[in-house]
Amino acid sequence: MHRIALLMAVLTRAIASTANYTGPLATESVSLSSSSMPLPVVFKSMRVTDKPRRQKPGKSDSPMLNYIFDSYATSNKHFHDKFRPPSFDDVTSEDTIIDADTGSTVVFDCRVTALRDKTVSWIRVADNENLELLTVDLETHTADARYRVDLAGENWKLALADAKVSDSGVYCCHVSTHPPMLRRFQLNVHLPAMRLSKEAFLETGETLSLKCAVLNLHPGEDVPEMHWYRGNSTLSLDEARGGVLIETDHLTLTSHLQVARLKMEDAGNYTCALEAPIRMKAVTRVHVLQGSSLAELQSGVKTKSSYVTLLLTPLLLAFGTLIGDVR
Repeated sequence: MHRIALLMAVLTRAIASTANYTGPLATESVSLSSSSMPLPVVFKSMRVTDKPRRQKPGKSDSPMLNYIFDSYATSNKHFHDKFRPPSFDDVTSEDTIIDADTGSTVVFDCRVTALRDKTVSWIRVADNENLELLTVDLETHTADARYRVDLAGENWKLALADAKVSDSGVYCCHVSTHPPMLRRFQLNVHLPAMRLSKEAFLETGETLSLKCAVLNLHPGEDVPEMHWYRGNSTLSLDEARGGVLIETDHLTLTSHLQVARLKMEDAGNYTCALEAPIRMKAVTRVHVLQGSSLAELQSGVKTKSSYVTLLLTPLLLAFGTLIGDVR
């Protein structure tokens, strides 16, 4: 406003000087006056208004605020994602079924996006519907040292080492939202079992071949031990008789027995035994027959005399051997 007042004063003085002009004297007077006064300042296209200046959308009067906003938006291109509610990466309404072998390590995967300030817990549901708290975030809350929790990105992984049949049940990944979020897993730990070749009928002089496999068992760090026995002997078959070949694969827990040049005394029960990491066994029956007896068996003869001969021949030979040993 002081500039407007100054401008009005200058204009008033200039008009008054022009009105009093009479000739050379006036010219001289104006020249003298002009020499002693500064030249007037002229403002072109000046508008006086009470309305505030309009600003472009999104801009602020403060350059510092603009800088802070632009820097935050650049470094957080997806900052709107932080305000999304937590959710599971793969949404399913059904329990996830996990089948495991005894002794194996079971891993449960629970991917949670946009977790923010919520916590993730692992809970086990026992058979009697009691809840057992296993972990909260990265802390373990169970005395069972076989449980371990780990975070890989957005995946909360629960690991159970040396799984047992008693560990079977429901496991839940719990997120502390309101209402709580639950992801259920059904764990089935299978009981170890053995599979052995069926009852065999062979002729003297042939080669016996038996295969044994351990199922649903993970040996872990223990070295498996598998042995073959005949009858009630506690001596391994490859040590009790010559012509025996045993091939055992510790990775697949399988064993293959071969007995060459069978004799009548090779008949009997054959046992495949697992000594470590746990003890279990399976038994099969092997019959060693004469050539004519085996031919009758394979031809399907149903006479009573044939069956009696097939069954009594090994018994008579064994009885004769026993009497000879007693004498």
